[in-house]
Amino acid sequence: MISAGHNPPLKAVPKNKPKSGSEHLMKRVSRACLHCRQRKSRCDLDSSGNPGTPPCQRCIRDHRECVLGSSNRGGRRVRKNKINNITPGTKSSPPKTVRLDPAPSSSHSVHNQFPATTYPGPDLYVRSDPPATDAVLMDDDDSVSTADGAISSVPRNPSDAWQDLTGIAKRGAEDSSTGNLRDHYPPESAGHPSINAFQNGSTNGYQPNSGIKAYRLVQNGNLDPQTVWQLVSRYAENFHPYLPLVPRKYFERSSLDRFASTEKHLLTAVLTIASKDLVERPDIHEYCSKYMHELISGIAAGADCDVEAVEALLLLAEWEPQGLRPRIERVGRGEEDRAAWMHVGLALRSGYFLGLDRTSFRGDPAGDAEGDARKRLAWTSCYISDRLISVRIGRAFWSRGPGPMTGLVSQDFPSLQPINEGDEDYAKVFQAMLDLTQLYGNVHDVLYSGMRTSSQMMLMGDYVKYADDFRAAILRWNRIWGNLPCSTHVKVTLQMSYEYLRLYTNAFAFQAAISQALVSKPKNDAHSQREHLRAAFSNVASMQDARFIYESVDAAKAYLNILVNYVDPEKHLHFMPLRFYLYSIYSAVFLYKARSFGVMAPNEEMMVRELVTRTTEQLKRASAGPDDVGCRYARLLELLWKPKTAPVTSPQGTQVSSDLTLHSSMPTHTSESGYMHFSPANDFSWLDLEAVGDYVSGDQITDAGIMGYNSFQNAAVYTAGQDRSQPWQVPSWSVDATNNLLF
Repeated sequence: MISAGHNPPLKAVPKNKPKSGSEHLMKRVSRACLHCRQRKSRCDLDSSGNPGTPPCQRCIRDHRECVLGSSNRGGRRVRKNKINNITPGTKSSPPKTVRLDPAPSSSHSVHNQFPATTYPGPDLYVRSDPPATDAVLMDDDDSVSTADGAISSVPRNPSDAWQDLTGIAKRGAEDSSTGNLRDHYPPESAGHPSINAFQNGSTNGYQPNSGIKAYRLVQNGNLDPQTVWQLVSRYAENFHPYLPLVPRKYFERSSLDRFASTEKHLLTAVLTIASKDLVERPDIHEYCSKYMHELISGIAAGADCDVEAVEALLLLAEWEPQGLRPRIERVGRGEEDRAAWMHVGLALRSGYFLGLDRTSFRGDPAGDAEGDARKRLAWTSCYISDRLISVRIGRAFWSRGPGPMTGLVSQDFPSLQPINEGDEDYAKVFQAMLDLTQLYGNVHDVLYSGMRTSSQMMLMGDYVKYADDFRAAILRWNRIWGNLPCSTHVKVTLQMSYEYLRLYTNAFAFQAAISQALVSKPKNDAHSQREHLRAAFSNVASMQDARFIYESVDAAKAYLNILVNYVDPEKHLHFMPLRFYLYSIYSAVFLYKARSFGVMAPNEEMMVRELVTRTTEQLKRASAGPDDVGCRYARLLELLWKPKTAPVTSPQGTQVSSDLTLHSSMPTHTSESGYMHFSPANDFSWLDLEAVGDYVSGDQITDAGIMGYNSFQNAAVYTAGQDRSQPWQVPSWSVDATNNLLF
């Protein structure tokens, strides 16, 4: 028998001495009832005929209820007085005992709540009622081995072992902190405020620690609950349809407290995005941005976070509020792309650490289906965001993606499916975007995988079969998803993504045609190269890659046509994700470079120029102010496309034009139409907005950048396994300082 206190010494029995009947009945057992345990006496559980089961002989004799106590073996024992562990209003656990030391301030309240036993003695023992009572009674012997519970399997790596140890430490800390807190706060009957009142904020002088009133921005007085709800409603109406990551349950007023308590990263991201265009109240966006910046810094520093933090980072990457950047340039130079790249990368790292990638494969249906579906949606959104930002800035992917064998469809995203008749089927839209993103990734992997691979492919002509296959796949996607029934402002985003993918695919073949044309021309000055290219592209129809060149120009014009003719700038474009703004900039820059190579006839060039002018007007109308993203990039296009007059040298040594002040290092040549010439070997890429900004502002690529390119050429002229004494010919087409294709 194991008693709650000290075990009485057992008398040694000689081996040869026969055991009496009483000794046989009173043999040592490993379990005892609660009554015998508190008496520190032997417990005879064999009297009922079932060895080891109650009732025992003493409880039968005393007419008591016999309750079998739990085992003390292997557990973590905490010998403390637990008078304050009795909290009204909570459900009780299975029948257990708690030892309560007699105290004048607490005996009255305890007697009123629980029937006392009749056992006389200096200590008072009470027995809990069945689980229907409102008391939680704790026992010293209730805990199972903490180590056994926390370490359920062999650790596979140091991280698993660390998490096991962390679980043990957390349990111990919670037990000790809970006991200490309750020891410091006696019941209300003793004249002290209760712990429940302290936690709920009902006591004067204490700040609430749950709900919307405990949210940082509300607690500090920066926002009030009504303003928070208005911003959440504004986000749900205008921004949510383009990336439906926020669970729709949080768009109900009754869920605001829960939203603020459990998902502070996501709520702050929603508030930051929804307030970014409030011109009359810029202070709101400033408060939200500062708090969001603090939360992002915490995530980067390794603070605990959940899937809602990943969702918050993905939302920020799609809209990139200005308040998160320290300085705003007057002309857009691609700062938003850099910020989005960092936010998506942080979201991916956090998602991998949280194990979101495991939800790509359909798991055990007996688990948390809602939680798994949310994680799957977040991880798939990570994959989409990673592919799209990499395509925009020409960098490698960070994420492996949901997996080639997953085959995710709209049914895998139940939170996006319509509930009522007439609701938007975001699940179908999401599946369409997922399929299109897979094509984006394949085009990037095959055609834009690296400078060495791309250059060899351009020279050898291998890109033709890949480009044709991709074109067929893109057209097939359009046949399947082009007529998807959904809202017009949502459908137009799919169509714009489709047109930009056409441009991205066919532009590679356009670049290959430029490279092949430059191979046959000895490297000379920029003027002769420019004239050679214009002569080569003067008759596009006779070129081998004519179909790619025509389709790339058509895709760029189609994108801008959709933007100016089918998108309301104030109702829809104003709230669209950032990428649709930048796709229009890429398209306009691409058309500028295509015009410079002589691809367009004069009448087509005039139409394109008018189209770009309408695009800049559309971007301005969609902006909330002069520093908004639309105005900043509209200004960039104006500087790029506006005809430049002949420069005049000023007394200070700078060349001044009527439209733009240029440094003395700027080229002075102008074409017949008044456009400024550029060097096909050393100027900007249509995918590098920072280089475009340098071009229009006069900050050309420095000699150091050109020297870096020359050293890159010298290092890349040898193929694997080729004799270094026989270098193969490298074309004089260029890369910029970041190794982007210069087209």
